[in-house]
Amino acid sequence: MTPIKIVIGHHLAELRKQRGLTQAELANEFGYTDKAVSKWEHGETMPDFDVLAKLCEYYGITMAELVTEGNLEDIQTKKKRRILTAWTKWAIVGLSMMVVWLIAVLGFFILQAIYNHLGESPAIWIVFLWAVPASLVVGLIFNGIWGFALMRTVLITSLVWSLIACLYIQLGLFMADGAGWQLWGIFFIGIPPTIAAFLWYSLSANQKRHRDM
Repeated sequence: MTPIKIVIGHHLAELRKQRGLTQAELANEFGYTDKAVSKWEHGETMPDFDVLAKLCEYYGITMAELVTEGNLEDIQTKKKRRILTAWTKWAIVGLSMMVVWLIAVLGFFILQAIYNHLGESPAIWIVFLWAVPASLVVGLIFNGIWGFALMRTVLITSLVWSLIACLYIQLGLFMADGAGWQLWGIFFIGIPPTIAAFLWYSLSANQKRHRDM
């Protein structure tokens, strides 16, 4: 493994050359001598941490990139690919959820046309409420593929409570004499799975920490 001073020095020299600066010009920029800059770049000495932070800001890179062994351009390219991949994943999830809402909109207008023909006017807007847990199911499916533990916990708990809320509103609207609104106790059903989801996440996180040690 290459010593960290050598890695940093190599990257500093590469960045300086990319900017078209001489060692003297860079030294003047930061109030040092060209000999000090030369020692940094040859790995003989290493700048103080605050100077490294200023150099990172000056060159527009992160500290992690500066201390990572390898070609700096390749490191930055891999970082951009990771960011692009993350955005692609979120875009796929977002588009999939939009399909759910498109189906909800179509279902709403179809039901509206049917009930208008029959001369009835039930609360068909409730299809949009049920689109919420349906969207969360889509999110859970993709999360199962990509495996974000915390996101899975959030999605599961959100799904549980949204299902309970939809069921409660459905019962309240369609049961005779408003009897469904008296069934607020069904919200207690959501407490055990919520606790279980967060305990499972905590257990998984602890196991992961132990594997990484």
